[in-house]
Amino acid sequence: MLLVEVLESAKDIPDPYVRAITYARIGEELAKNSHPLYKSSFLNAFESLISVDDPFKMLKALIAIGTSLGRAKIKAYRKVFARVFSESRSLDPLQRDELLKMASLALLGLGDIGEAITFAVEISDGRLRQSTLVSLVRGISRSLEVNPIKTAYRLRKVRLILEYLTDEPYRSKALLELSKALVALGSYGGAFSAIREMGSREWARRAFKELAFRLSELGVIERYVEQFIALTEELSKKFGEDFIFELSTALALAGRGNLAVQMLRKLGDESFLERVALDVLDKNPSALESFLASLSEQEASRVGKAIMNRVLEEPNPEKRGIVNTVARFIRSEEVWAKVARFYVLIGDVESARRIGLALQTPKLRSVVMADVAHHYLKRGDIEKAIDTALEVRERRFASLLMSEILIKALNEELKVLGNGKAQVSGGKTRKQA
Repeated sequence: MLLVEVLESAKDIPDPYVRAITYARIGEELAKNSHPLYKSSFLNAFESLISVDDPFKMLKALIAIGTSLGRAKIKAYRKVFARVFSESRSLDPLQRDELLKMASLALLGLGDIGEAITFAVEISDGRLRQSTLVSLVRGISRSLEVNPIKTAYRLRKVRLILEYLTDEPYRSKALLELSKALVALGSYGGAFSAIREMGSREWARRAFKELAFRLSELGVIERYVEQFIALTEELSKKFGEDFIFELSTALALAGRGNLAVQMLRKLGDESFLERVALDVLDKNPSALESFLASLSEQEASRVGKAIMNRVLEEPNPEKRGIVNTVARFIRSEEVWAKVARFYVLIGDVESARRIGLALQTPKLRSVVMADVAHHYLKRGDIEKAIDTALEVRERRFASLLMSEILIKALNEELKVLGNGKAQVSGGKTRKQA
């Protein structure tokens, strides 16, 4: 019989540590299939431990045996872990801590959350203890179910772990995991509360972003704008007022312009809107549309000027998309005048001229049309330069421009005439020779 042969062959494994683990895994599979030989296999696993000389390796093997027993739904696994807990006291603290972590995570995998916590809190090294507790919260959070009884029990265990998590950023990391789990359960209010407890600036920012993105994906973010703003105000008191700016920038960069703008308005300083817009311009211009669409007319005018001033520092055709977005969402003629200037600088004079003709403010119209006329003049297109100059509304400005164009036209004509005379004169000289 093949199964008997497998068990017999396992005896030939020379390393007792590997042999013990192998017997345990065989016993686990047999038990899951209700085969009576599982008992013999587990007994062989325990017998193999006798030959393991290293106490540390022996206890590691014992954890593996206990884990297999647990997976096979054999309750005796608890006695095995209790033995690990007891006998590990004789080991070096570093070795014991490693075993306690292994056992804790193994127990978590078995769903024995209470015992997992017991092992974790016994870890002597503070950082390892805290990181292990965070791993427990992560594991529990990902296993939360819709079943209200099981969920309530596991959430109580998470709260118990949080009592032991006293150091940052570990506590905030655990709260982030809890927040994500609560969102998955539809407990959005609980997720806001979890973030509110965070003591780490970086992890609070990350959790805030994740919550905003998730609620946005679920299509419910508009219902929670006030809660986001209230949370932002609380966190800014804890981490400083510039924390609102950081959060708003992160949201704007991710295309959540509406929420970002509403948060920034709470600061009462429009310069923050400009700062965020310029940050978005530098890092993710495609997100500008969402941000600009959320601004009031007055806000948009101020932000548009700031964006165009930055663009005009280094104008090039690649920025046409950005400029088109600004022109589409901002009604300010001052901004449009800057847009026209951009088009002139990249050589698209016709687009600039169309904008100039649409402007109603005499001074702005005059500035744009004069700029366009000068460009035509540089290209030697005198006729278009004159036609454009006639569209300049301010009389003195128009007069000076026309004067300049006419002088330029005269000089160009004289050059042509001069070249013609030179050619005639040269011809006569050659004939005389």
